[in-house]
Amino acid sequence: MRRKFSVFVLIVGLVFLLPEALFSRQVDITGIAPSYAGTEIDFYTYENYVSMSEEKLASCTVDSTGNFSVHFDLTDTRKVFSHLGIYMAYFYAEPGHSYSLVLPEREDKTMSQKLNPYFQETPYHLGLENTNQQELNFQIVMFNDYYEPYYNKFAYNINSRSSKAEIDSMLNIFEKPFLKSSNEFFSNYRRYKIGLLKNVAFQQQSRSISSEYFANQPVLYDNPAYMELFNLTYKEYFRHFGRTDYGKKIYTDIDEKKCFHCLDESLAQDDVLTDDTLREFVILKNLYDEFYKDQFSRSAMLDILDTLIMDTPIPRHRGIGETIRDKVTKLLVGHAPPAFSLYNRDSTLVSLSDFKGQYVYLNFCICLTYSCIKEFEQLKILNKQHGDKLKIVTIAFDENFSSMVNFLKKNDYNWTFLYYGNQPDIMKEYDIRAYPTYYLIGPDGKLLASPAPSPAENFEYFLFKIMRSKGDI
Repeated sequence: MRRKFSVFVLIVGLVFLLPEALFSRQVDITGIAPSYAGTEIDFYTYENYVSMSEEKLASCTVDSTGNFSVHFDLTDTRKVFSHLGIYMAYFYAEPGHSYSLVLPEREDKTMSQKLNPYFQETPYHLGLENTNQQELNFQIVMFNDYYEPYYNKFAYNINSRSSKAEIDSMLNIFEKPFLKSSNEFFSNYRRYKIGLLKNVAFQQQSRSISSEYFANQPVLYDNPAYMELFNLTYKEYFRHFGRTDYGKKIYTDIDEKKCFHCLDESLAQDDVLTDDTLREFVILKNLYDEFYKDQFSRSAMLDILDTLIMDTPIPRHRGIGETIRDKVTKLLVGHAPPAFSLYNRDSTLVSLSDFKGQYVYLNFCICLTYSCIKEFEQLKILNKQHGDKLKIVTIAFDENFSSMVNFLKKNDYNWTFLYYGNQPDIMKEYDIRAYPTYYLIGPDGKLLASPAPSPAENFEYFLFKIMRSKGDI
């Protein structure tokens, strides 16, 4: 009997030691969408809601009759989405559940929409076949139908203000139909959506919101309502805290000491950030946000982020920190730019790594635009004069591959032209917001200028100074 009991204890102990990933449960997705026949559909979730980095869950191809099916594993409830033409189509997936999705009628992006870095896809909450009133997506849609008119009333009309009693009465009215819901994700979703509403209705201060909704509360990394209020509440927190008498020290902690633990200790003096997990998450958010501004040293913030990644006892923070580091350094001078493998005019696959050991003047263009054609003539001169030391690589965003090839047949441009088509996310990877855009990459494969001067901005002299400083001329 004792031996059997020991085996039981051993099995229970092993269960508790197993990694969380082993407890993930499969999500099954099916649907019928004839207008998408032959289309590949990718399903994503957000790796985190600070950097909004996307994580692919699975992909499938819609067959000739419009049927599709796919499955993936989840450990917890997530917002799952797909980029379907002009739509950012989404639904909420719970582990172990099956969903029959109803997709919107297909409407592809136009070429101008694809190439417009500011184009915003239309959010579209996917319909579900055979749902019921207790299903999470049904509850969220119903709640949002009640909630959004009130939120918009306060968010877009600064003169529309109500008393606390009026707001509380209103909240009771549209909260009442959902009070019996036992879904924890939905309960938290409602709570933090109401926090957002109170914020805009009362112009509630961030400290008050922090005390009521975040201090001594679990961090809900994957609940979009929680994260929306979190990102709003702790926006520019470093700057606001640094203005206080006891908060000025963070400028020394960051820029001079480059010390994560010093920064953490300083922020712990704020009575709304006494919780270690919340405080560390706030540090992650602000390191990411401030990296794109000029308030703090970027190299110092990277050192602090590296220490946080190494020392944090929270695996989720380590993952978020690594994702943030990858995102902020991918176009940073001294770091390797995003890799790519694209087809040239001869339909040969060319990779960025093929140019290792050479200077690369990388540029992004649309061949038929006036601004690009004008600079092609200057690139032609550069290629003729410096082609032995400098490799010019143009990535073309023309409407189709044939358009680029036909353009090159009519013009004497003998450097490398690549078509973006098999790697469309390269525009996002290189943060292309205008055409043309230039980068200079060194022989070691790392960025020397990001962005680089154009030919018309005296690039030749810029290159000469760099090459001379490195002893290459």
